[in-house]
Amino acid sequence: MVSTSTDWMRPDVMDHVAHDELAAFTAIVESIPAGRTFTVNDLRDRLDAAAVPAEKRGVLFTNACRADLIEPVRVSQWGRITDVFVPSSGSSAHRARVRLYRRLPVPGAEQDGDGS
Repeated sequence: MVSTSTDWMRPDVMDHVAHDELAAFTAIVESIPAGRTFTVNDLRDRLDAAAVPAEKRGVLFTNACRADLIEPVRVSQWGRITDVFVPSSGSSAHRARVRLYRRLPVPGAEQDGDGS
């Protein structure tokens, strides 16, 4: 069951993000199965269609991590923990990289068992 609750966003951030932008972002993130990995590349068309401005997406992803909806995928490399990045597919990317995230399970929700 998808809640699309927007209670997870910090109040101070709500001064910069419209409620409809937050609701659209939340619905998109909640539609991703728990355990699935994704980037903004995978969500870009849906975020564009929902009119979530590109300049607000960073704060939305950051706060979704703080609220335990998603987490950055990290690997241990040469004794250091580092986030995983992939090339951006955005039209103005200019060799930019985007972070890989994992959708976290909803506490108390039934999972499909395979993490996909």
